[in-house]
Amino acid sequence: MMQVQDYFGPAGPVAKRLKAFELRPQQQQMAAAVEAAYAQGENLIVEAGTGVGKSFAYLIPAIAQVALGKKVVISTHTISLQEQLIEKDIPFLRAVSGQEFSAVLCKGRGNYLCMRRLEQTSKKAFTLFPDMRNADDLVMIEEWAENTKDGSLSDLPRQPAWQVWDKVAAEHGNCLGRRCRYYDGCFYQASRRRIQNGQLLVCNHALFFSDLALRRAGGSILPAYDFVVLDEAHTIEGVASAHFGLSVSES
Repeated sequence: MMQVQDYFGPAGPVAKRLKAFELRPQQQQMAAAVEAAYAQGENLIVEAGTGVGKSFAYLIPAIAQVALGKKVVISTHTISLQEQLIEKDIPFLRAVSGQEFSAVLCKGRGNYLCMRRLEQTSKKAFTLFPDMRNADDLVMIEEWAENTKDGSLSDLPRQPAWQVWDKVAAEHGNCLGRRCRYYDGCFYQASRRRIQNGQLLVCNHALFFSDLALRRAGGSILPAYDFVVLDEAHTIEGVASAHFGLSVSES
């Protein structure tokens, strides 16, 4: 079996498929360190400068673990990095590694359209949205809802006003579950099924720490996983504090 760091060698599969390939010893060292941390069940902190190729250096070892039947979570802070991983890096490395696996972008419930809430909102549109711009946003969502397969906010042709999306987005306390007549085609429930079956899960820090907080109460958002990579880790202190910290006012 090819060693993880050999993927990044001058004669490795990455070099053969990447026209602008550069040999980066630091990238090889990081990949080897990540691989060793997985194998030994240890924690690893890596600080690497811009241009090292951190994403590839942790993704190749993660893909190797997925091939062994493990489930890996990749948590990032920015949407742009999540989209880069899902749309570019992971498909490229899937082709490079020759391994078939499922990679899923995990989003919170509020990112998905609720058809029942949309139906209710549409009936009260004139009362709720006297502003023409908001009314136009609702019409856009209604038309989009007829054709979308994904049903998430990022799939919309343009971003609606938050006041409009807030009235049609899926909510935990407003969900009827299997009693809802839209349950079989529910976008959020479909995403839950994809997440449960996913092998490489990409999420943001807010969702990751929400899941950790829920686990303390006996629930979960993410399925059981074996390893987690926290990319853009300089932001996790604030996110973790928001989910686990206590706030005390002067009064």
